[in-house]
This record gives sequence, structure tokens and C-alpha cells, in this order.
Amino acid sequence: MNKTHKGTRKGFTLLEILLVIAAIGILAAIVLVAINPNRQIAQARNAQRRSDVNTIYKALEQYLIDNQSYAVGGTGINTDVKNVCKTGNKTITDTLSPTTLCDGKVDLRVLVPNYIAAIPTDPAGGEYTVRINSDNNRISVSSPDAQLNQSIAINPKPPTPEELIQAQITAGTLIPTGTQQLVLNRLVYKNNAGTQTYIDKATTTKTCPAGYIPVPGNSMYGTSDFCVMKYEAKAVQINAPTVGLTTPNTGYGSINNSSTPTTSANGRAIASVASGFPIAQIVQSTALDYCANQNTVLGASLISNAEWMTIARNIEAQASNWIGGAVGSGGIYRGHSDTGIDSVLGQQASTDDNDGYFGTGNDINNGPNQKRTHTLSNGEVIWDLSGNQWEWISDTIMGVNKPIGGPEFTSITGYGQLSYDLTRPSNTNWTSTQNMGQYLAGSLTGGPFTILRGGRWASGYSNESSSGIFSLNFNFPEYGAISTVGFRCVTR
Repeated sequence: MNKTHKGTRKGFTLLEILLVIAAIGILAAIVLVAINPNRQIAQARNAQRRSDVNTIYKALEQYLIDNQSYAVGGTGINTDVKNVCKTGNKTITDTLSPTTLCDGKVDLRVLVPNYIAAIPTDPAGGEYTVRINSDNNRISVSSPDAQLNQSIAINPKPPTPEELIQAQITAGTLIPTGTQQLVLNRLVYKNNAGTQTYIDKATTTKTCPAGYIPVPGNSMYGTSDFCVMKYEAKAVQINAPTVGLTTPNTGYGSINNSSTPTTSANGRAIASVASGFPIAQIVQSTALDYCANQNTVLGASLISNAEWMTIARNIEAQASNWIGGAVGSGGIYRGHSDTGIDSVLGQQASTDDNDGYFGTGNDINNGPNQKRTHTLSNGEVIWDLSGNQWEWISDTIMGVNKPIGGPEFTSITGYGQLSYDLTRPSNTNWTSTQNMGQYLAGSLTGGPFTILRGGRWASGYSNESSSGIFSLNFNFPEYGAISTVGFRCVTR
């Protein structure tokens, strides 16, 4: 017979139920905190913003390639930060006025539909922004409504070296020295361990080949100490490498390299010597080859724009290079830059560095601008960096990427792929009045174009004002070869 045992089956007590409910609540809270739906939503929105910013940027860049300018509508794109108008599904033929739709904003409907299906809008209802970076003339697209303190932008304006240093000072990783000394136009700082300084060396112990001088590197340009030809490149006989040649003459006192190439096949090489005429009638690619292969010095290459600027900024900081005897006073010595001396371009240099007026027909009292020598911070002297003849630089640039404006440096309105510090003197007010030279842009379409620096005699073809250590000329294609353009090499 089966027996039923009463009192052996138990239920949950109220306390147990409450404890289970509390545990479930705690676990749910932990899960919610771990998942953090608000953060997940913000991350998803940021992902969409990154995609939208990239889409707008690529469409604008493709439009630039096809049309040689950035898309412009409404108030247009300039160096000011402008919101992109919410016209995503409005075609360019819509009757609604752009002023009504995009008052104070940039209308990008010209991109629709060939470059973009519709103009994206922020997933939370905001707007994206565009601007032209004044330092490199490139477009910048960003999302000002990005969440989670994230920065979402393409090609934002890069900070200057000084801004980077200031950011480190604010963060406490750098402390200024007791006196914020200016050396070559750079503030000197020490890190908080006191072991590192942000300073461009005034001197260098670099050993250079014969005919080359050492140049202190400059952190602004990423240059370490290097050696540069003391004189513009000359042609020499291989069996007489210290004697510069004067034939064949272009008629302007320069070597006609097109007539007799300076190659080993002709028993010739290039060298940095005081005597002889500088080589001209040479295209940039040949100058590149000569520095590397036809040189009396192994391991050389054509000077770069960063290296040229390293030298020029060093020169501008030395009082001895200024006519008035103090930085900023009377202008920097401009070099051989007039049509005197029978219009001869390539006056041979002197072996005496104290005779900087050699061959110009000028002296300290008569045409002091014409001094052909400049002194570096380490005491080394370089000849004809300004005037005499233009010099090839190893860099090239497309027309759409050139700086805009000129001819005075103060008239440059955008720097294309370059920057302020890669084009001009440190003082924003210095122009050809201070013998800095000028900027000659030439065509802003096509390319690639080469970079010429330094100016020449009667530079600008009608006057001498565009000669100077900062003179900048983008008016020559790679294949150009004339009697007023030479070059010089460097070793690193």
C-alpha cells in the first residue's frame, strides 16, 4: 500500500524570491553597464560619421582631379570652417534657391549624382564641415558632432612645430628653459628630464668633401647636418678637377651643357670650384644624374627644397648677411642680380671669401646689394645662392598643388602641397624690399613643374627684384633647359 508523506514538499519563501529578484536585477544592471547601449549607439553613429566624411572627401578629390578645382556652391569653400548644406536629395536643377537652402553654408549638389549619390548628413541630424587648409591648399572634411570625445576628420590642418611643443608644455612633458631663447627662429625648450632640447645647432662637426661646406641641420625641415657645394656646379676636366672650364659658352658666361655634355665620355665631370663658369642649358633630370653619377664626389644628390630652406633660414638669422649689420636692417645681400658686367651671367668666383663683390663691379659703397657671399651660423661661406643664375631643386609639383598668389611673398594666399616654412622667410613682412626675392607661380594647370630657387641676374627678365635667397620659381616644366638655370649638389 502506497503511503503519502505529508510535509516533505517545500515552496519558495518570500525572502528567497526577493533575493533571486535582487540578484537578477544586479545581473541585469551589470549587463546593461557592460553593454552600455548609449555608448553603443554613439559608436555606431561615429562609424557612420567616419564613412560619411570619407565619402564626401573622396567625391571632392575626384571632382578636383576632373575639374582642376574643388566643387563650389552656395557660399563656396574657403579657409573658413563651413557647414555642408543638407541638400542630399536635392539635384542641381531643383528650383529651390541655393540661398534659401544653404544660407551661410556650402552647397555640394554639383557632386550629385556623378561623384556621390546624395550628400550625407550626420546620423543625429547635424552637419559636416569643409574647409581649405591655407597651409597646403587641400580640402579638409570633419564631423563636429562626433561623440565620445572622438575627432573625426580627414586632412585636418596639421599643427605647427610650435603648437606641438606648446601642447607638450601644457601636458607637462616639456618645460621651457629659464629664458626662451630664439635660435634660427626656433624657441629652445627642454623636456622635464632636462636631457633633450628643441634647438637647431649653430655649428656642426660634419666633415665634407673638397669644395663642399657643412650646413647645420634644422628640425623644422627634418634635415640633419649635410654638406652643400660652396659654388654653383662647374664643369672640369677629369684630369684637372680643380680648374673650372669656360667653354662652350652659352653667350651669358655659363657652360652650354647641351652643346658639350659634362660627362666622362667627354673627359669631363662636375665639381664645386671657384674658377670657371657655372653649368647651364641643363634639364632637371640631367642635373639629378650629374650629382649622382658625373660628380667628383661620390654619394651626392641634387639639393632638395627642404635643404635649400635650411640654408636660407640659417642665412637670414645671421646679422653679417644684412646690409644694415643687424637682422632685418637694410635687406639681405642679394648677389649678382643686375645686367651689368656686359650682361655676363656666370662671373667666376674668388677663392677669397672676404671678396664677395668679386666680378660684380660693385663694392660696399657702390651697389651693396650685389655681394655674392653669405655666411652660415657655423662661419662657413657659400657663393651665389642668390642671383647669378636660377638653380634646380630635386622636388617637382603639379600645377594645382602650387602656392597661389605672388609675386611678393606677402601676396601668397595658399600654399598648395607646400607650407609657409617651405616657401618664404620667417618674418611675415619681409618681401623683395628686404631682398628676399619673389614667388613666380606660372601656370596653375598641368605639370609636373620643377622648383627653381635663388633668382638670377636681371631676374624677372625686366628687373632684379625677384632675386634673393628665398626666390621661388615654378614656371618651368621638367624638360626646360635655358642659359640662366644651373644647380648644386649635396651630400648627406
